[in-house]
Amino acid sequence: MITTVTLNPAIDKTLILNELNLGKVNRVLRSRENIGGKGINVSKIVSKLGDKTQAITLLGRNNLDYVRNLIKKSNIDSIFYEVEGLTRTNTKVVDLKNNITTDINEIGFEIEKDLIADIIQFIAKNLSKSDFIVLSGSVPKGFPNDIYSKIIENTDLNTKFVVDTEGEQLLNVFKNAPFLIKPNIHELEDALGIKLDSTDKIVTTCLSLIDRYKIDNILVSMGGDGSILVSNDVILKAEPVKVELRSTVGAGDSLVAGFIHGMLNYDMDKYEALKFGSACGTLAVSKDSIDDLTKTDIQQVADSIIIRQL
Repeated sequence: MITTVTLNPAIDKTLILNELNLGKVNRVLRSRENIGGKGINVSKIVSKLGDKTQAITLLGRNNLDYVRNLIKKSNIDSIFYEVEGLTRTNTKVVDLKNNITTDINEIGFEIEKDLIADIIQFIAKNLSKSDFIVLSGSVPKGFPNDIYSKIIENTDLNTKFVVDTEGEQLLNVFKNAPFLIKPNIHELEDALGIKLDSTDKIVTTCLSLIDRYKIDNILVSMGGDGSILVSNDVILKAEPVKVELRSTVGAGDSLVAGFIHGMLNYDMDKYEALKFGSACGTLAVSKDSIDDLTKTDIQQVADSIIIRQL
């Protein structure tokens, strides 16, 4: 079982244009709306790969029925906590000519302070026995900057935590020694306040964090430059695969999902895990939506991924 927690879900609205012209009328070639949010995206992908998953999330009451319908269409099991307000909409404008995606992310609902303890208890109560628990994404206004750390501390389960977030939330979770953290290169640089402009710097920095905080694995995504997995026993680099860029929505989440799937189904083999993660991430950017990924396509791409030991 893979359980995901998404504190700040979103309706992902994707608009595909030939070219985005600022200050002018733009004609949309095609559009779609899906339920999103980083943890929900992870659940979508692992479900496609055949793994049992459950998504725990918060939903705003003001558009609850519409969002629940989107979740139902995604074919994932979910448990949700209702809060006042709207579940936000994140709009992605894909410029095909320039291969650029512009993200316009709304703020969404705000969490009242007196609800925080109840939400943590709700999540802890519904974290049934899982091989992996994924905490990922931004958090709504009102939550403290260590909410992910608090969730881990209030979970009495022998499980592996995976964290994909940024800023203070990322820094504060280091002390909980999660099984995996998955920042992208810019998130890691911003959180640590340093420039990581070479493979050597990325590796030495990650090894330092692993030694200091006893984190098991750090997976750094680098967009078109592939990804690097750093752990005490092995350091691996997944070489990038050139594809036509269609959308970057959910690419990092797909990497996480594929990696966890590989670990779960290939006896914790990090080579195979990184292959599946890279395959999912590669396919994600080549599609209009991660909802279009299939298990067959993922397996085919995984077979072609090149993994190098550093």
